Amino acid sequence: MKKPNQRVGADVVKTDLVELHKSSSNKSVTYALHFDTQETNQFCDFTEKIQKLVSGSKIAHGSVTLSTPHTTTAIIINESETGYINDFKRKLEDIVPSDSYFEHDDWELRTENMQEDENVNGRSHVRGSIIGSTSVSLPVVDGEIILGRWQRLFFIELDCGRSRRLFAQIQDLD
Repeated sequence: MKKPNQRVGADVVKTDLVELHKSSSNKSVTYALHFDTQETNQFCDFTEKIQKLVSGSKIAHGSVTLSTPHTTTAIIINESETGYINDFKRKLEDIVPSDSYFEHDDWELRTENMQEDENVNGRSHVRGSIIGSTSVSLPVVDGEIILGRWQRLFFIELDCGRSRRLFAQIQDLD
């Protein structure tokens, strides 16, 4: 039931889709979805986009794997309910406070993996490690992703808004 002034749980972001590979037997296909995030701890709902890719692939029985190559992002499955998302963000801040000291951000000590445009993002790396989900795999049956009634596929931005990628690989078992 839709209520007046209903809150929206997660963002649906505009994506550019690139087909990276399609097997000659049409039993697998890999896509890259390019998009921009806007803020720290942003939940991006990819459920409909991924289901559309699966349906369009003509793969009836198999799996879809989603993967993020970014260490300051995560992929999770949960419900798109504003209270849950706000609770998650608050608890993440409680567990890994933004104003804590992070040795990763201490330029006097750090010497590894440095680059000129380096972000101060120690908290984002720690949060990503705690969440621990840089990929998920889900079954596909009759061309549909098997998800629970309220489950949604989220990409979570744990750092700052920027250009990101999400990879989707769909494979047929038949």
